[in-house]
Amino acid sequence: MSSTIINIIAVCLLSIFVADKANAGLIVGDLYSDDAGIQWQYVGLFDLANGEHYTKNGIVQNVQTYNGIEAAELNFGTLTGDSIYALSSNSYEEFVFEFGTIDGFVNHKAYYDSFNDSIKQSAENISTDNAGGIGYDAVGDLSAFVNDRSTVGQYENHVFKSISVPEPSTIAIFSLALVGLLTRRLKK
Repeated sequence: MSSTIINIIAVCLLSIFVADKANAGLIVGDLYSDDAGIQWQYVGLFDLANGEHYTKNGIVQNVQTYNGIEAAELNFGTLTGDSIYALSSNSYEEFVFEFGTIDGFVNHKAYYDSFNDSIKQSAENISTDNAGGIGYDAVGDLSAFVNDRSTVGQYENHVFKSISVPEPSTIAIFSLALVGLLTRRLKK
């Protein structure tokens, strides 16, 4: 084999290897970009009231407290890599129907229920075992995922995950251009 053909094969193999690493994936679903430039993809929602019952037969149970991020991980699984969850306590349906988009929708807050109280509050990722005990069993304890007399469907936390959009690398583009130049030269 001539050295020209060997060089062409080597460049083609290098280009295929490099081009394989520069794979820009498809983005599916609703996206939101915040002021920090982070892209968020809508994952789904969970209801504050769908968590564990804090009482059984009138007896207070030692139910685990969850902040918003922990509840998202419980419902949608732990994320791998550098991805993180963000939450929104905004009403998704009202926002989409009114504006037709979810830009500005993520407020990074979740709904929390307060133990043995009717207070439902929207707050950022907060400490949930405020009474100092263990679990959701004393006044001051908060949870983003517990059945404590909350109305189902009224306090929904919407979950987003961060996404990265990989771009083709410069070396892949350079390699493809080099293959094109070599092919052009061989045709002469």
